[in-house]
Amino acid sequence: MRARERSSPWWGRLAPGLVRRREERALEAALGEGVWRRAHDRVHRSVDRYHQVLDGVAADGADDPGARVAQALAGTGTELVAVLDEVRDLALAAQRAAPSQGLDVPAVPASAGLPDELHRRLSRVGTAVATAAEAATMARVSLRGARPDVALERAGAAARAAATARRHLGVEQAPPSGDGGA
Repeated sequence: MRARERSSPWWGRLAPGLVRRREERALEAALGEGVWRRAHDRVHRSVDRYHQVLDGVAADGADDPGARVAQALAGTGTELVAVLDEVRDLALAAQRAAPSQGLDVPAVPASAGLPDELHRRLSRVGTAVATAAEAATMARVSLRGARPDVALERAGAAARAAATARRHLGVEQAPPSGDGGA
């Protein structure tokens, strides 16, 4: 038995979806129904969409160019998951500091230690992650159209969009290198 299996509750090993649904309900309760939840959900949906496309590229790309594109997109996918984790942490902190149950953006007190114009930053992150998902979709379409060079270029666009998302969060990372990641 692996360590991860031991640390999860017994019902999680029997029904993995049950643990995920419990975690989602806990997150919903913590974030409420306001702007912080909406900002988090937008990024979450875009990351999910990116990974759906990535799964399709991996399934489609058994040949060499397809494998290179899938590898380039997989690295960006990992980075987007890290972005989502950061967005979740910021949204939870913002909800604790300035609760929101509606569409009005509350003023976040400076004493909360959160970035200036947090909601605007989270909105820009959502746009950048959606752009990455769109670029991944175009990479998949290019692969299907037997255009691996264009697919690698689109994978690079996805990596650039992920870097933009990290920049909006204030989290810098070294620029990606290698197979179309620049």
